[in-house]
Amino acid sequence: MIKRLALLICCILWLPTIAAAADGSTNYGDFWVGGQVMGVFTADRNLNVTAPGFDFTTRNSIHTDAAFGAGAIVGYNFCLPYRPSWQRYFGVALDFQWNQFNQSIGDFSGTLNGNQFALGFLGRVQYPLMGDESFTRGKLVPFLMAGPAVVWTTSDFKDFGGNKTSTNVGVVAEIGLEYFIIPQLSIGPSFRYRHVFGPNNEFEGAGFSIKADSQLDQFMILARLAYHF
Repeated sequence: MIKRLALLICCILWLPTIAAAADGSTNYGDFWVGGQVMGVFTADRNLNVTAPGFDFTTRNSIHTDAAFGAGAIVGYNFCLPYRPSWQRYFGVALDFQWNQFNQSIGDFSGTLNGNQFALGFLGRVQYPLMGDESFTRGKLVPFLMAGPAVVWTTSDFKDFGGNKTSTNVGVVAEIGLEYFIIPQLSIGPSFRYRHVFGPNNEFEGAGFSIKADSQLDQFMILARLAYHF
């Protein structure tokens, strides 16, 4: 109910802008590139361990430290003058991200240091507000992005064969707000959720093989700077 009321208020306040956009005179679409920094918070998670004749799951036994991350993004919004006006609300983006990934397991002492890299393929929905002759993309643009991602997780298992990298599929959703400082430059905060179907690691030795599987729920607070061509 609150969201619907807020949307209704925005429509009333910016009705002249929306009406101008409807006839195709306002262009909110473009190519854009951006950089971002973020804080990453990962929920404690279960660990499933399997070996020949052996299978058990620990509950919330893996803790991951709060981390710093950075990344780059490139996107395209579908709104050129010859396109239908409703397409100004949609776009696509390609996102690359790095973040620290330091974790500890149960009662074991020490920390497993590591890193994560992710490549996301995102669809975008946006709602441009406050457009005029100078800020043809809108000056304030709430948006939502979502899509699949490929995530590479590297951990340093010093006593179990050194570095191991797990490649997994993930799902990303992000909600945020762009504010245009000048017509080509925007800044803004956003919140991102990422679920990773992994990491999964396998350890082999003389006469044994152990698989350790888990899944990640990650929450990120981002600050982004973007240039629009």
